[in-house]
Formats: sequence, structure tokens, C-alpha cells
Amino acid sequence: MTDIPRRSLAVGAGLLAGAMALDARSQVPGIVTVPKFAPKPMTFNPDKVPGLSGNLLRSHHANNYAGTVTKLNTTSEELAKLDFAKAPILAVSGLKREEHIAYNSTILHELYFDGIGEAPTQPSGLLAQAIARDFGHLDRCKAEFAATGKTLAGGSGWVILVHSPRDKRLYIHWAADHSMAPAGGVPLLAMDMYEHAYHMDYGADATKYIDAFMKVIKWTNAERLYREAMRL
Repeated sequence: MTDIPRRSLAVGAGLLAGAMALDARSQVPGIVTVPKFAPKPMTFNPDKVPGLSGNLLRSHHANNYAGTVTKLNTTSEELAKLDFAKAPILAVSGLKREEHIAYNSTILHELYFDGIGEAPTQPSGLLAQAIARDFGHLDRCKAEFAATGKTLAGGSGWVILVHSPRDKRLYIHWAADHSMAPAGGVPLLAMDMYEHAYHMDYGADATKYIDAFMKVIKWTNAERLYREAMRL
């Protein structure tokens, strides 16, 4: 039989002991990591956005968006304290629903604000090529986006321009509320159709708000997100 050097035996014993210790630790319940979210600042001067007032944008950002982030943090903390093996199903259902809605709303609001600029822009590069390929031309893409928004003019929902890695194309999705983000899609641009996004400026006239939003889309942000999505 081949002799095994003492050094090798020692190293092997050390690795085995380490593995046993790791396995033992893995049997001990760990500490739940609670995610912490913070509102992103606006990337534009709210007083310089044509068609959307500074008061409206600041109120929307500070109250609706930041309020959603606070709700997401609170819900995350409550879920971290929950013993899922013993918790009532109704309690789990309520918290998971709130988490889903707050998480989607946070992401969509960030997409919304990141997609607003102070001056008109046009899609370029890869995004412009994709729009031409999937919608025929930019005017048709914008018309579909705006028309989808008008179907949600009753006071809630989102319009979302999405890249589908599965289908390798762009879609414009209709979402009646925060929970309807498209499965498997990478969102590039979102328009908030809840009344808080326009009522202060336009009352119930959602069409004027949609027209104003379409003129201040920051297509450079959608282009950046599309390039990132293409690398997935």
C-alpha cells in the first residue's frame, strides 16, 4: 500500500474538519437578511420639464414614489420576522401581496422618473433599430404607447415598453395596476397612468398629460437599458 505523507494527512484532516464544521453550521437557522431600499433622486430639474409642473413632479416623487419605498421597507421587515411554518396563511398572503405591489411600484416609478427629460430627444443606435424592426417606425411606436395610455385614463395603471429576451423583440404592455408587470420582460420605459401622476396639472384630462409626457421622454435612458438587456 502506498504511504501517505503526514503533511497530506494533516491537510486532508483539516479539510474534513472544515467541511464537517460548515455542514454543522448549515444546520443552524441563519439570520434573515432584510433588504433596504432608498428612493432614487430625480435626474432632471423638475422646474424645467415642459408640460409637467415642478410641483406635480416633486409631489409625485416625494409622496407616491418615496411612500412606496417606505412601504416596501416596512413590509420587508415584517416578512423577516415571520415564522412561515406557523404564521396564518392570511397573514402570509397579505404581506406577500403588499411586497409584490410595493416592489413593482418602486421599480416602475424609478423607470418613470429616469425616463423623463428636460428637452425632446429621439431614440438612436440599437434602440432605434429595434423600434424600426418591431413597430415599423417611431411614430407608430409612439402612437401605440400613447393609445395604450388612453385606455387606462380612468385613473390607474402603467404603460410599459419592454424588451423580451425570450422573443428577442420589443413590446408595449398594458398593466391595470402595479402587480401586472410583464413576465420575463426587461422594462425600458414606463408611463404612470395613476391620477397622482397628472391630476395636479390636468385634473381628469389624462390625454393632455399623455401628450405632455410623450414630448419629454428621455430616450437615452431607454437606449441604455436596452443595451444592458441585450447583454443578458
